[in-house]
This record gives sequence, C-alpha cells and structure tokens, in this order.
Amino acid sequence: MPNTIVQTTLFGETNGRRIVRHINIVSDGSEETDLVIYDNSALIANVNAGVVEKIEVFGSAGLLTFEWDQTTDFAICSMDSATNACADFSAFGGIKNPGGAGATGDVVLTTANLDAGDVVTIILTVIQK
Repeated sequence: MPNTIVQTTLFGETNGRRIVRHINIVSDGSEETDLVIYDNSALIANVNAGVVEKIEVFGSAGLLTFEWDQTTDFAICSMDSATNACADFSAFGGIKNPGGAGATGDVVLTTANLDAGDVVTIILTVIQK
C-alpha cells in the first residue's frame, strides 16, 4: 500500500501572487522521490517565476528535502520533520527558482527515514514573481 498523501491549496489561485500549499503524508514505510508538492504549470505559465518564501514542517519523523525541479534539481533546503521547524526565507526575498536546463517551475519533495505510521505535515508558501 503506498503512502497516503493529501495535498490542498489553502490560499491562492491561478495566477495569484502568493500560493500556500498544505501537504499531509501518512507513511506506509516507503519513501517519496521527487513528489511534486507545488505544480507550477497548474498555477502560472512562466517556469522561472517562483520563489519559495517559507516552509513549515511538523511530524513524527523523517528527513525532508525540498528542491526546484529541473534536469539537475536545485536544492532549497532539508528539514527534519520531527523538529517541527520553520524555514522562513522572506527576509532576503526567498529561494528563487534558478530556471536551469529542464526547469518545470515545480517544487519537489524527497523523503528519508520514514517508518510505517509516521505522519508529516508541510505548509509551503510560494510567491509568484
């Protein structure tokens, strides 16, 4: 049985400036690799337009790695969900999508160290420039 993943847009809409996404994962013990948690093409046509302003994570366990999707993914940050952490990049304008070769404008998530029954919640804020 695969992980149970529920993704919701809490705030923002097509061509909105600020998009806030809520992602909830209940693990079956397997990992996620390049799970799209911000689908740029569903929100704005410009693949170079996004900036990650903030990532908040809450959970029981698991290392979470966030990246901009491109041929060679561009690292945004890694966080331990058990620390209930917040990475707020707004003070310096956020982590800009570098728009490298093969860029999609999507934010992807890769997990590690998830056990069956672990729960992870992510609040992701992306600003469309």
